[in-house]
Amino acid sequence: MKKTIALILAVMMIAALAIIPVSAAPGNENFGNVKKVSDSDIDMSNGERDAAWDYALAIKVDDDTGGGTIDGTTWVLWSDTAFYFYTEVNDPTPVSVDLSDWEDGEYFDAWISDSVEIFISVEGDSGNLDVTPTGNFDDACWQFRVDRDGIPSSYQRNGGWTDDFMCGSSVNKDRFSWAVKQDGNKYYVKMKITMLGAPHAGELGLQVQINDLEEEGGGAPQVRANGASGSWDADQYGYVVLVDEMAYVAPVEVEPAVVDEIPDDSPIVAISAPAPAPAAQTGDAGMIILVLSMIALAAGVVVFKKQTAK
Repeated sequence: MKKTIALILAVMMIAALAIIPVSAAPGNENFGNVKKVSDSDIDMSNGERDAAWDYALAIKVDDDTGGGTIDGTTWVLWSDTAFYFYTEVNDPTPVSVDLSDWEDGEYFDAWISDSVEIFISVEGDSGNLDVTPTGNFDDACWQFRVDRDGIPSSYQRNGGWTDDFMCGSSVNKDRFSWAVKQDGNKYYVKMKITMLGAPHAGELGLQVQINDLEEEGGGAPQVRANGASGSWDADQYGYVVLVDEMAYVAPVEVEPAVVDEIPDDSPIVAISAPAPAPAAQTGDAGMIILVLSMIALAAGVVVFKKQTAK
């Protein structure tokens, strides 16, 4: 009997191990769940941190892959129309690239600058923008970059270099929106990516990279969100899970009641408060006490006389 029970338990343990799901391939780190917002919750006119970002998934960007001295955090949200990213960068050597001779839309080495890059894995080769499920990544991905001075660029892996590398506001305005904010040794980059079509719940292959230009004309070491061997190695990206759950509901602003002002020439009726009852005077109170005392004394005399007559 004991042998039979032991055999049954052994079979049950083996069966339990068999149904445990296989984890994602090495490098495919699950960053966590990403909730939804309404597009109106994110103000793309500035680089300020909107209230909705307090409810976003935070991803640390500090996996040093090239000797950089920077780190940052990227927050992720999504809506029915766009992917949203907000990145805070701590940079002890902020540098603005001199682009006085550059014209918007022209090619330049945009990655050699203080900048934030978002890589999104897509299915198949150039032209197929379906989001890739985790574990099925290939080398296809889209990259969106914005530097600390607000200059954007974008490119798809396997695109025609350099013709398909779009740099500048005019060529990217229909691909994504961006805003930046500088604050000393910090800068902030906000992105709204719309060109990949309407997002839907599911897994999204993702990489975040920060470039650190330490001096004008020098190189730009990189830090990433995970240890992928290269910026474009989509098969090694981490991933997030887009969940169909609202992250944040903006408070409804109630307008204060408006009290119409009374015109100066309007008749005003004064309402008087009822007059208080007059307080008793000290003399009146003394007279009352004297009368009551005399009555009590007279009553005492009458009683005394009746008792004496007996």
